[in-house]
Amino acid sequence: MRRKLVLIQLSRALVPVLVMLHHLSTTMMDYYGFNMGNLAFLPLTGGVYYFFALSGFMAYYIYRHKFGKKGQLTDFLINRFIRIYPLYWAVTLAFLVLALLLPWFATGAERDVAVILTSVFLIPNPEWQDPFLIVAWSLEYTIYFYLMFSLLFLSPRWIGKALFTAWGILSLFGIIGIVYIDHFLFDFLFASYNLMFIAGVFCAWLILHVNIPVNAAYLFILLGLIGFPVTWMNALNPFMAMSFEMSASLSIMLLLIGLGVVDLKQDVTIPNLFHQLGNAAFALYLVHNVVLDVFSEWMDQVGLHEVLGDVGMSLILIALMMFFGIWAHFKLELPLHRLFKGWLRKNKSIAAAPSDKEAVTKNP
Repeated sequence: MRRKLVLIQLSRALVPVLVMLHHLSTTMMDYYGFNMGNLAFLPLTGGVYYFFALSGFMAYYIYRHKFGKKGQLTDFLINRFIRIYPLYWAVTLAFLVLALLLPWFATGAERDVAVILTSVFLIPNPEWQDPFLIVAWSLEYTIYFYLMFSLLFLSPRWIGKALFTAWGILSLFGIIGIVYIDHFLFDFLFASYNLMFIAGVFCAWLILHVNIPVNAAYLFILLGLIGFPVTWMNALNPFMAMSFEMSASLSIMLLLIGLGVVDLKQDVTIPNLFHQLGNAAFALYLVHNVVLDVFSEWMDQVGLHEVLGDVGMSLILIALMMFFGIWAHFKLELPLHRLFKGWLRKNKSIAAAPSDKEAVTKNP
């Protein structure tokens, strides 16, 4: 089975780009009333939803042959830890240093013990307080999904599948109101985001078990890409009876299925620059909002907006977010991955499984 998913790898960059544009638009709207493409009026752009679905897709695609096998659960959880926490902690530390040095940057949450604990360990806060890094709210759900996905590693395999399926059904029941408990933990454990992760798992299963023609796959890609602006327009000026989540989720599923089928059936090459952009997606996602907050305030204080204008300042901020995100990937994320994997091999004798990046860029 081919493992070189080039287009899926490239699409990872879609997550930080969409989130970045949304945050940039809201920031420019707050400072100068410049609402780029009306994105500031959207609840989200769908980038985070794609992040959820892609996480489910890659988890199933990489680990499907390891379900029910002895020792694989530990490796899976350790590699998920390495994938998320080291870089997240490094960026969180940078945030706290900035909050200490720049009083206007602080939010006050830095002195709240409950927020500190829930932020550091990425667990839900009873008061629904976001982590220090606001974008990390999505990582709380990602960590939770990985814990539920780990059920599939139980032996015998049918037990894990039954428990995972039951979780999905309960999440659906919670969303439509068949089962509901008025408690923050219920809202978290059976949130609608669960179905987006599961949709990604389903997309991966579908392309591996159903023979979808390449021509149909290209059509799916086109419809999926068109679906994003259609979803945005419907959110701003409704013209069809479909929620933002449903419309975005359908677009994402079409895009994932289309990209996955093309990757499996055709040899695709992309410039190395775009390949590296996909590699740096997680670092871009974590870093961009801190960079945006710091530089937008500084540029406003020194009056650069008067010189650059709305478009010029937006372009500079995009360039800065991209630069520091890519820098964080090469100077923080990759070294931290090597450090933690080396330490685990030396002290725990655990052979680390391939990361998402390695799995989609190497042939077996």
